[in-house]
Amino acid sequence: MTSKERVLTAINHEAPDRVPVTNRFTPEIAAQLADIVGVSPEDSFDLEVALGHDMLCTKEIGISNTYAVECNEKNGDEYVDEFGIVKNLIRYPGGSYLEMVRHPLEDLDAWSSYEFPDPDQQIHLQRQFEDFRKSIEKFGKTHAIVGGVTCTILEGAEMLRGMSRILMDFYENEDFLNELMDKLMHYHFKVGKRLIELGVDILYIGDDAGTQQSMLISPDLWRKFLKPRYDYLFREWRKIRSDIILAFHTDGHVEPIVTDFVDIGLDVLNPVQPGCMDDEKLKSEFGDKLTFWGGINVQKTIPFGTPADVVAEVRDRIRIFGPGGGFVISCAHNVQPNDRSIDNALIYYWACRRFGGYSNGTLEDS
Repeated sequence: MTSKERVLTAINHEAPDRVPVTNRFTPEIAAQLADIVGVSPEDSFDLEVALGHDMLCTKEIGISNTYAVECNEKNGDEYVDEFGIVKNLIRYPGGSYLEMVRHPLEDLDAWSSYEFPDPDQQIHLQRQFEDFRKSIEKFGKTHAIVGGVTCTILEGAEMLRGMSRILMDFYENEDFLNELMDKLMHYHFKVGKRLIELGVDILYIGDDAGTQQSMLISPDLWRKFLKPRYDYLFREWRKIRSDIILAFHTDGHVEPIVTDFVDIGLDVLNPVQPGCMDDEKLKSEFGDKLTFWGGINVQKTIPFGTPADVVAEVRDRIRIFGPGGGFVISCAHNVQPNDRSIDNALIYYWACRRFGGYSNGTLEDS
């Protein structure tokens, strides 16, 4: 099987030759892995192919991946992005990350004059589309290509308004919140539409809706504000191409709304964050309806575990989610710099291939 055939077979709830593999990592980890396998880190898909990924998924566009339009001369690590969000580069031993420090809609009075970027006019976005076009041309016949449009509605609203304000807006500013979410929905519809037209196999959207113990917002609020908008996006995107595969990212405990995802036609749920839900129950109840993508712990196992811990977890995830297909194994989020991260990432790849094989439709390690 080609990598693409392997992924599409698994998502069709059939057993491929082995469990499809993918992963995500921070730029620092990507640079180290690229050096090890001998490729340039400039194109993340080149690195994914060299590592043996079947599904190429490290490129995201939309509000989750924006560019600077104005820099603060007093602080070279701070900038304003295309949505007016002020971000600061926070450095730590071994890497860095971007932190939002100010939001353009902190004051509701700013809403009347706020203008969303036009995805048809954003220069950087057009360059990202061109990058996708080249990647699809290069790898589209052999690998499953994922187009990421995450922070689609809820997290996009949090980025523009601020987390605590959005949580209050659900109760105090419902009309504003509906307008804001509609704007984000239509913006990301256009971005996703372009990716579908370019030829991605899988459109990957998402908004974190869970903490590690419970929902971030109540299931009723999710169904009132988010479910109808995702339903709209899914239906409209499928009008463009009926066979587009739709994947959704949400960290944490979201068991109460998994049935809702099935209701609106979701194909793939990511990342099945370890320790947050009953994995056996998820596979038993939804394994014929959803493909699960993820499952490997990046909070404990990859950064701090022993090689034996990594192998044991890979085998356990495959045991639970692998039967009958419907599973793409991956770390639950980006692999981050830590003393053991690189070694454990390489062990992860070995274990996936050693224990992920199927024979006559049955897992060989079962």
